[in-house]
Amino acid sequence: TLAVAGNLTVGNDLTITDDVLLDSDSAVLKFGDDQEITVTHVADTGLNFKHTATGDDKPIVLTLQTGETDIAANDVIGAINFQAPDEASATGDNKLVAAGIEAVSEGDFSNTSNATKLSFKTGASEAATEKMSLSSAGILTIADDLIIKDGGTIGATSAATAITIASTGIVSFVDDITIKDGGTIGAASATDAITIASTGIVTFVDDIIIKDAGTIGS
Repeated sequence: TLAVAGNLTVGNDLTITDDVLLDSDSAVLKFGDDQEITVTHVADTGLNFKHTATGDDKPIVLTLQTGETDIAANDVIGAINFQAPDEASATGDNKLVAAGIEAVSEGDFSNTSNATKLSFKTGASEAATEKMSLSSAGILTIADDLIIKDGGTIGATSAATAITIASTGIVSFVDDITIKDGGTIGAASATDAITIASTGIVTFVDDIIIKDAGTIGS
């Protein structure tokens, strides 16, 4: 046991073979010759990571690095997992990883490629699995429904309100709806309920029903 009442200065590397205890609230770890990077204990809460320099463009940066020398497809480059391993009920799903975020390679890395997706995982009665991902191309994939606020909009950069979904479920488009020649619009049990031919002819596989006094127009 080494007890130090004041400051301890070590001129070289310090090796400790067991635990390190910072036995005071608001204890601070400082890094660098200027000690500008700090990790500060927040009592009963957690840790604050800070870049103390006050100049412009001085954010705090955390980089998760892997030491692997040959990244192949589907390799996890870095991950953040959330877990409650001390949960009191009987051992089961409750102690598995409940959520996580992973950076996953989409192919072999090379001097011209580092294609990587972000995988967002959540658990229900399982170890957390991917429910949403953002590909290296910017494609967002969601495993289930997408819900937006009443009257919320979906759009593009030049047409931010291209599609509006009202609280009643009515979907409004500010311009044309265009699909490929022979393309279909349907439901889970009738994927080709509506077919639009290259000639513009629209074919329905069943009845068309609109509300009383409903309208069709332009």
